[in-house]
Amino acid sequence: MSNPTYYLTATGNGHSPDGTIPPGAIACTQAQYEGGYIAVNGAAALPPAPTFTLAQQATAALSAGLAITSTGTPALDATYPCDANTQAQLSAEVISLMLNSTFADGTTSIDWVDVNRTGHTMTAAQFKTVATAIGAYVSALTKCINGQSTTLPASSVTIS
Repeated sequence: MSNPTYYLTATGNGHSPDGTIPPGAIACTQAQYEGGYIAVNGAAALPPAPTFTLAQQATAALSAGLAITSTGTPALDATYPCDANTQAQLSAEVISLMLNSTFADGTTSIDWVDVNRTGHTMTAAQFKTVATAIGAYVSALTKCINGQSTTLPASSVTIS
């Protein structure tokens, strides 16, 4: 037994070959059709908005990144990624700074990219400040994901 085919049609803009509304089709106005509305018992209704758990919201926030505003160096103002790969790269650079007083490639400055892939040149001190802000944000989100916190952190921060 095959499933029947249903149509969502806009009034005056039929989607069947002859322009009529097929049996079993859901009829709506053009505005409802364009806005994603569904006609239910003659009345327009929006599908219910999905409900996301705190852990899902925190996971999405990790993907969105952290917006950083620098009062001391406005050129650093950007939204920086916080995904797992970025966290690993941050950790490697911080370890190198702690052990060698240089970045992993032996330089004293780094061009760190934001979520738009725009580079921001930072000194070791600036990088440590940015990395600390991102680390604190990731830590707070991880606590939400693990059920240790019930409050999402702000997705933006101001540093000096």
